[in-house]
Amino acid sequence: MRAETTYLTDLAAVLWPCGGLLGQGDGSVLRMAPRDRGNQYLPVPNANNPRVILPAGNRSVATRGITSFAQGHSLKERLRTLVLAGAFATGVAPLLLRDRLYVGAGPGIEHALTAALDRELAIAIHVGPPRANRKPVLLLLTPGGRTVGYAKVAINELTGRLVRAETRALRHLAERPMRDVTVPRLLYDGEWNGQPLLVQEALPVGDQTDRPTRRQLLRCVTQIVSLVPIRERRLSASPYRRSLDERIAKLGSRPEVAPLRAALHRLPDVLLPFGAWHGDLTRWNIAGTARRAFVWDWERLAMDAPAGFDALHYNLNECVQAGVHPGVHRWLDSGSRLLRDPLMAELGLRPHTVSTVMALYLIDLATRYLHDRQAESGGHLAAVDDWLLPALEGLQERAAHEAVHAG
Repeated sequence: MRAETTYLTDLAAVLWPCGGLLGQGDGSVLRMAPRDRGNQYLPVPNANNPRVILPAGNRSVATRGITSFAQGHSLKERLRTLVLAGAFATGVAPLLLRDRLYVGAGPGIEHALTAALDRELAIAIHVGPPRANRKPVLLLLTPGGRTVGYAKVAINELTGRLVRAETRALRHLAERPMRDVTVPRLLYDGEWNGQPLLVQEALPVGDQTDRPTRRQLLRCVTQIVSLVPIRERRLSASPYRRSLDERIAKLGSRPEVAPLRAALHRLPDVLLPFGAWHGDLTRWNIAGTARRAFVWDWERLAMDAPAGFDALHYNLNECVQAGVHPGVHRWLDSGSRLLRDPLMAELGLRPHTVSTVMALYLIDLATRYLHDRQAESGGHLAAVDDWLLPALEGLQERAAHEAVHAG
C-alpha cells in the first residue's frame, strides 16, 4: 500500500476508533470490510493523493467542503474548484471518484464534536500536502451545509504540540484584540482519542476578501508585532538570540548546526526592535478587505522575535510559488524593500539593520525546519542546505556592510 493510502487509514484510526478501510465505489475493498459499515467518505482527488475527504452521502456538505478548502488564488485553481463544486452539487462526483474510505459503525469524531458544541454536525476534512506538521482540519457544518467552525485534531507528537500551542494562542489573542485584524474565537478545547482537539469559529472569508496588498500586509504585521510592548535591544543582549542559540544547540550533531551557529554569531551587534510574530503568515492563512485582515492558523505565535519576520515569511512564500531558487533570488531584493517601508520604520526598524533581520529570519526558519524534520516529508522550502545556507552566506556579507556604513 502506498504511503498516502497508509496515511488515510492511520488518520481514520485517530478520527474513528472503529477504524476505516479503503475501497472502491463498486463495493469491493482492499481488505475485508467491516460487517456494519458507517459513513463513506471520498478522498479527493484520490486515495493516493488526498487533499480533502468529503462525505459521499451529503451533497451540500461535500460542495461546501470543496469551496471552503479551495486555495483559489489563480484562474486555474478557481476553475478547478468550480468544476468540482458542480460535480458534487449535481451528485455526479461519487460516480466519477472511484476511491472510498469506509468508516466502521460506532462513535467517531462527529459524535464528539456534536456533543461538545451541542448541535448536530457533519464534517469535511482537509489534509493538505505531505508535510511533517500535516494534521486534519475539519470543517464543521450543519447537515444543510452551513458553516459552524473548524476543528483541528493532532495525530502525532509534533501536531499535538501545535494544536496545544494554537489553543494557548487563541486564548491570548482573545484578551488582546487588534484594531484592524480579526482572529477566530476559540469555541472548544479538549481531547479526542488521546489527542489534543480544538474548535474555532469560522472567519467571514469569501468572495469579498482577497490576498492583502503590500500596505494591508504591513499594517497587519505591525499590529501583530505590537501585541506585546516593542522592546529595543542589542542583538547580543537579546533573549531572542539566546533562545535561538539554544534551539540550534538542541539539533545535536547535524551538519547544518555549525554553519547556522557561525552565521548567528557573526551578525553585527545592532539595535533591533523585538515584538510578537504570527510565525506562519502566508497566503493560506490571511485574507482581507480594504479595512480589515482576517488571520488564522496561530499555532506558531511567538512573543519575542525581531520586527519584520512575518513580512519576510509572507514574501518568501509568495516569491517561491514559481520555483525555489529564482524565488529566493527575488526575495533577497523584495524582502529588503519591505523592511525599508515607512510602516516598518515606525516600529523602530532601521535601514542599516535590514539584512541582519533577514539573516536572523533564515536562521530561525532553518532551525524550525530541522527540528520538525520537514525535509523528510518533501517540503519545497525545507531543503536547508540547497538554498537557505547559500542565501544566508550572502546576507551575512550584506549585514556587515550595512552596519559598517550606517549613518
